[in-house]
Amino acid sequence: MDSTVSYSGFNYGAQIGINNGSVTNRFYNSQDLDNVLPSVQEATFDSYENQHKDECLPASPILHQAVYDNPGIMAKAMREQFEKLLIQPLQHLKPSNVTVKTVIIVLDALDECEGDNDIRLINQLLPQFRSIAGLRLRVLLTSRPDSPIRLGFSKISMDDYQDTILHDIPMEVIKHDISLFFDYRLAKIREERPLPANWPSDRDTQRLIALSIPLFIFAATVCRIFEDLTWEPIESLSEILTHQTNLSQLDITYLPILDRLLNRQHEKQREKLVLEFHKVIGAIMILESPLSISSLSELLCVSKGLIHSRLSSLHSVIRVPGNESIPIRLFHLSFRDFLLDPETRKKNPLGVNKTETHEMLIRHCFSVFQSLKRNICSLPSEGTERVEVDRHTIDTYIPLELQYACRYWTHHLVQCAEPARMEHDTLSFLRKHFLHWVEAMGLLGFTSEILGMLTRLQGATWSNGPSPILDFLHDARRFILKNRQIIDQAPLQIYCAGIIFVPRKTIIHTEFANEVPTWICQFPIVKDNWDAELQTLEGHSDSVQSVAFSPDGHLLASGSEDQTVLLWDPESGILQQTLEGHSASVQSVAFSPDGHLLASGSEDQTVRLWDTATGMLQQTLEGHSASVQSVAFSPDGHLLASGSRDRTARLWDPVTGILQRILKGHSESVQSVAFSPDSHILASGSEDQSVQLWNPVTGILQKSLAEDSSSILSVTFSSDGYLLASGSDDWYVYVWDLATGTLQQTVDGHMSSGFRGSGASDAVAFTPDGKTLASCSADETIRLWDLTASEVTQNHNSDSFEPPPQIMTFSPDGLFLASGSYESPVVRIWNVTEGTIAWTLDEHSAAINSLAFSPDNRILVTCSADNSACLWDLTTRTLLHTIDSHSESVNSVAFSPNGQLLASCSDDDTVCIWDFATYTLQQTLTACPHLGDSIGGYKSVTFSPDGKLLASGTYSGLLCVWDLATGAIYRTINAHLDTIEYLAFDPDSQLLASCSSDDTMRLWALEEYALVQIWDIEWDGDSCGFSHYFEFFHDDLSIHGNSAAFVVERGSDRQMLLLRSGNLDISFETERWVKLRGKRKLWLPVEYKPNCFRINGDTLAIGLTSGEVSFIRFCI
Repeated sequence: MDSTVSYSGFNYGAQIGINNGSVTNRFYNSQDLDNVLPSVQEATFDSYENQHKDECLPASPILHQAVYDNPGIMAKAMREQFEKLLIQPLQHLKPSNVTVKTVIIVLDALDECEGDNDIRLINQLLPQFRSIAGLRLRVLLTSRPDSPIRLGFSKISMDDYQDTILHDIPMEVIKHDISLFFDYRLAKIREERPLPANWPSDRDTQRLIALSIPLFIFAATVCRIFEDLTWEPIESLSEILTHQTNLSQLDITYLPILDRLLNRQHEKQREKLVLEFHKVIGAIMILESPLSISSLSELLCVSKGLIHSRLSSLHSVIRVPGNESIPIRLFHLSFRDFLLDPETRKKNPLGVNKTETHEMLIRHCFSVFQSLKRNICSLPSEGTERVEVDRHTIDTYIPLELQYACRYWTHHLVQCAEPARMEHDTLSFLRKHFLHWVEAMGLLGFTSEILGMLTRLQGATWSNGPSPILDFLHDARRFILKNRQIIDQAPLQIYCAGIIFVPRKTIIHTEFANEVPTWICQFPIVKDNWDAELQTLEGHSDSVQSVAFSPDGHLLASGSEDQTVLLWDPESGILQQTLEGHSASVQSVAFSPDGHLLASGSEDQTVRLWDTATGMLQQTLEGHSASVQSVAFSPDGHLLASGSRDRTARLWDPVTGILQRILKGHSESVQSVAFSPDSHILASGSEDQSVQLWNPVTGILQKSLAEDSSSILSVTFSSDGYLLASGSDDWYVYVWDLATGTLQQTVDGHMSSGFRGSGASDAVAFTPDGKTLASCSADETIRLWDLTASEVTQNHNSDSFEPPPQIMTFSPDGLFLASGSYESPVVRIWNVTEGTIAWTLDEHSAAINSLAFSPDNRILVTCSADNSACLWDLTTRTLLHTIDSHSESVNSVAFSPNGQLLASCSDDDTVCIWDFATYTLQQTLTACPHLGDSIGGYKSVTFSPDGKLLASGTYSGLLCVWDLATGAIYRTINAHLDTIEYLAFDPDSQLLASCSSDDTMRLWALEEYALVQIWDIEWDGDSCGFSHYFEFFHDDLSIHGNSAAFVVERGSDRQMLLLRSGNLDISFETERWVKLRGKRKLWLPVEYKPNCFRINGDTLAIGLTSGEVSFIRFCI
């Protein structure tokens, strides 16, 4: 009855709206609420909207716009969907700009949501409608009175809702209401057909009323049967009353409809009708999402006339729209249940076999898949993003029947009686169309569903023995996990970034190697097979400080310096919720044992408790006077502990938020807190080099574990509670026996990385059996320790301990590239064609500052903070000479255009000019005496292309230009407010560009002694990275920057104008898009996100955080 009530309320509101324009209506069912309005875009609004388009008020376009403005909303958490698809659109419906004053939202069958959490969340979200000002908003909700619903409404004020329990309505009232319904509807039927005034008789009417109690749907269906012009009402009434004996109410309602379809049919007609019924009506019953007559015709490969014919006698149970493009829907799901019930087939051959119909549908899905192809929507570029493609384009190129097949084919396949019978067809489809299908799903906005579909296929029953299809599905799943983000953002990248960066020996790469772009001539070197990393989650805008899994493993929380907590689905990698409220970095996150609460500790000195289902802030715990570094729930869930830089640990009641205890004893910051498995001990680790053990009930300090070492960064208990491990910033991990309080073991293995300056053991964890201890460190390793043997059992680290490249330069012939780092003395020489290390130079004793090749490609000069510059013969791979005359760090070197001179600049306030053939010092250049004793040292140096000038930039922002013929200062310019990092002359030696860490790049006309242009840039002093790498190209006056390119145009009056240009052969848009001649072409996955890059003609070199350099050559 609840659905009938919902429809009645819905239609009544519509009638009021038609009369006075004050009400707008939308109808949702429980299936919609399982996803909370994820399919607004696929017309989950009931067909009322399509049937009454002229009567629709402005809510519809606003809601559809909300879906368009929030791509991927279907995969988001219910709270965010509720906010984006209901609250925000309804806030636009204000009397000032539309005629709507009242909005009615009908939520039908709330009890049919998949989980109790969904019901609980909806109950919590509904009161938020009160926040919408200027609207009279009403919600009509129907449901069975299940416990989650009753409990949810018990927490809502009685002033906010009125309830009516239908089961408590006296039977005589129900009988009276049904009688009134029959009186009204039968009177209209007598008038419209026409029928005798005494039809039906009072006796027959009472029998109909008796059959209808208590299911109102029976009365509504019977009346629709009488209204159906296909059938004669008097005969229909007789058949209905004839079936009432010993039959269920569904049988009484629907069996006469099936019986009369077969009446007076000879055998061949009967067989034909049954086959057509099973195909057409069976499909309508089984479809996961309703299709229109037009789309169903294309899917089933039958004529629209045949579908009309089969539907013509079923208008009493199926809503058949007059428009062939509007979905066909059932009046009530009970008809579907009836047709699919195996018992129905025993009573009437029109009963539908569910598994056979699923198999029929999957075969038709495979048939329509033949229209899948690469770039199905004819997009202009591989870099076209999904948000740039309008819905009309998608619907034009991907018709609705193909959209349906893409989204639901796996559902039908796994529902077949024997999926193994479809194994060959399934594998053939995947091998031919997997990427095409993924592209289509991305364009349709269903990327978030792909993983679930593949998982369902993996769980299907396939043939025994080695299964190629399971191997393919495993590989496909890894492929989607790696590429989910870019599939959703720019689906055509599946053929570019997807194939280019997939491991070479995987099935996906083998099957689809022919899909790789033809505009790439040299591909980057990638690993052969999948490694242990499943996926990388991107969403935070700053460093991630803490992560935690929920107890059931269904959520992953991450806290970040961007002041947010993100909740992820770790299976799919989809961001579920963003928790905002902290005003400073989130240092620690922890789930309660039941998973219902999440605690977050922040530098804003608060602990916040969040409802993990709704994402709503439950409580803010205040009391700490400094940053909260760590939070932890007790295993019994009764306490929440927080450790702070205020040198205290605090215990809170997580239910009430009341402070229970303040634990004082540490003399420095408390960095970590942890409970023992039985909740009887709280451990706190501090920068005062101690671990303290507390009784959490009494707050009494039980023991203090101290080892004259260093700050304690992490503490953890073994699962049996007998051992405690602590990680410290002296690289050691300590294991304590809690019974005696003595140090049982010291494990030493994490070492200073040499370039990061720290080998701190940042986190430790025991395996459940307590025999193995894991520790991770800033030395980029995770180590597993066998505590029974006190040795490392495994050491997981990157292939190289080298820091990311921060300095890179190509040899003039482009065959080699040299890379170095400000954090390491090592220089690597790369073979560009092979993409491998040719050799490694390790002569220096301190970090590398600059690299330069000679114009003839024979010599590489490396300059270092060890006050020297080394000259290397690239042919013999030997050290030719060491320049060691500088008294401080050598910051940069440069060759003259003819290769005869070498300039070096240093922190010792000198620039030296060397004869390259004899290695003798020719000149020592200094700034003018009036500038003082020190100008802070020279940071950058370069020769002009004509060889007549030398420019050098200082730490103080002074730009000095010398005349090399005389050694005299040619120009001195107070160019910047901070260090001049890079310099470059134009090919005519007339312009000089300077780039500074004051976040500006400036262009100077040397002859006019004038500043031509200034740009703001984003300086990143830790890399050669984005926004300050630039150079003048020799073919035109262009400055190539990481975030933009600039072109200098000279006017007839010699005035110079700088224009932005995006048509360089290779450029970047942000840190992820590689552009070719101004168009986005290649998306870089996170592991290829450049720490540094250089471009040489058609070759792009990318310095990676792994320490490697990757090369891509484009066919341009």
